[in-house]
Amino acid sequence: MSIAKPPAREFEEGGSFVEDDPFVYHAGFSESAPFWTEADGGAWVVTRFADTRRILQDPGTFSSVNQTPEGYEMEQPLLPSFSDPPELQKYRGILLPSMTSAKVAPLEENMRVVCKELIDSFASSGHCDAVADFARKYPIAIFTAFFGLPQGRSEEFRQCAHTYLHNSPAEREVAWDRIRGIVREQIELKRSDPAEDLLSAIATGTIDGELAELDVAVNLASTVFLGGLDTLPSNIGWSLRYLADHPDLRHRIAAEPTVIHSAIEEFLRRFSVANPQRRVTKDIEVGGSQMHKGDRIKILISNANRDSAEFPDPMVVDFDRSNNRHVAFGAGPHRCLGSHLARHELEVGLELWHEAIPDYRVVQDEPILYHRGVLAMENLPLEWEV
Repeated sequence: MSIAKPPAREFEEGGSFVEDDPFVYHAGFSESAPFWTEADGGAWVVTRFADTRRILQDPGTFSSVNQTPEGYEMEQPLLPSFSDPPELQKYRGILLPSMTSAKVAPLEENMRVVCKELIDSFASSGHCDAVADFARKYPIAIFTAFFGLPQGRSEEFRQCAHTYLHNSPAEREVAWDRIRGIVREQIELKRSDPAEDLLSAIATGTIDGELAELDVAVNLASTVFLGGLDTLPSNIGWSLRYLADHPDLRHRIAAEPTVIHSAIEEFLRRFSVANPQRRVTKDIEVGGSQMHKGDRIKILISNANRDSAEFPDPMVVDFDRSNNRHVAFGAGPHRCLGSHLARHELEVGLELWHEAIPDYRVVQDEPILYHRGVLAMENLPLEWEV
């Protein structure tokens, strides 16, 4: 017997490009109880901070396995993202030793070199597309070296990640196959000739004392590949756009670089770009809504981190905000392993940008296009006096 769902609310993630700011769109669903939408195969949409933390911290009730809509399941799942304990900890155990703060810290010298070279390439022109010219190029140069991929193919890798995260299901499937093909080739090379990089660690990683199966290693590496090439460019873009419109904060960063650390946490909170999904394993009530076994959940972390019950004046970026317990990197056993790398790159990027270009503005007569999957800008035209 089918179980009746509550009246559905309209909720759309959009196609490859949309003209409306996705954060403005999501704000229309802020602080509501979980609601049902028929979009994308049907799912509960969760927006509140307390509900979000509860779901993310309880993988037994809210599973990461089979979290995609019916008909969209991939033959080879994203790992460790599409797994639950205890397998989850085994997969993360391969990745974690290479992604600690101590492992990330030595990358700063290269971050500064790459970042400065990119900014110098357009600073004297008085304008740039901050997404295409900086936010996408800077992280991929760092990630490619950290991961252990051939530098000459970095743009090919980035395009694959961009297609998978933003395009139609059919295009995503093609991109996913391409990503796995690239990574499989590199894993096989690293198994015979490992180096000091993350890809080698994955290639030679063990589970229960045995070398991880090739498909497992390929899926782990492919997931890290996606995470390293898209969400950080989005974070950089949103931060620069906000600062372009708020000269007081922009000037504070330029005059007081020590504030960048707290600024990064506020930008991560205010502009959280990833919105994960889960599958309910048993009938349960969440935030006053009755969910049933098998139901899918869309978690709007973008909204949870702007919940006034948790964050006073949530729409305001406050560099002096105390007790900033945002969940931009998730929570619970799936908390993002790349958080140390992301924070470090963001800090270096904002510091060096504002050393070179302390005053800038959004070009008013050039439209900005957006994505609603991973919340992102396709372009960000900026200009400044030279």
